[in-house]
Amino acid sequence: MKRPVLAVLLTTLMLVIPRASAQDEEKSSESAKPAAAEKAVTPLRVQVVFSEFDGDKKIGSLPYVFLVNADDRGAPAAVRMTLHVPLEMSSPGGAKHVGQYPLSTSLDGRAEKTDDGRFVLKLSLERNSIYMTGANQKPSSLGGNEVSTDEPVQQDFRTQVNLLIRDGQTIQSTAATDPVTGHVMKVDVTLTVVK
Repeated sequence: MKRPVLAVLLTTLMLVIPRASAQDEEKSSESAKPAAAEKAVTPLRVQVVFSEFDGDKKIGSLPYVFLVNADDRGAPAAVRMTLHVPLEMSSPGGAKHVGQYPLSTSLDGRAEKTDDGRFVLKLSLERNSIYMTGANQKPSSLGGNEVSTDEPVQQDFRTQVNLLIRDGQTIQSTAATDPVTGHVMKVDVTLTVVK
């Protein structure tokens, strides 16, 4: 009786072991497939230019350049720049004090290469600034109401864009009008493959 039981156990083991090793081989070949299908990382130089216009006259331009790796699964590329500007402000009682105002620009980018060689460039852009309404400026209005203050006016600009862009191309991604001054902020984006 011991011999037939032992024979059945050995036969069962001989049938189970090859199946288990075949399943392990299938799993290892499946895990190797995604690695082979991953796209190669392509380094890109991205230039973002914030330009401000008063009518047709360009009154300011701020260029930023940063590198974005297309098809990189890591953190998005990012640039942060902040200046802390001292400003004299008055309280409701008329007392003057000096405060700090942060002027900052933030750029975040990620890119993916398409099958036709172009890139889907995903950008999140933020810029804030201040300006003073003064005697030398034309009266500013918002919704027909004149805005007059001796205090600085804060402007926050934010945009998120998904651009389909090719190597060497420049796209005007955004244009926005300041409702008080009428100035137009335009954002131009240029992409270049780093060779």
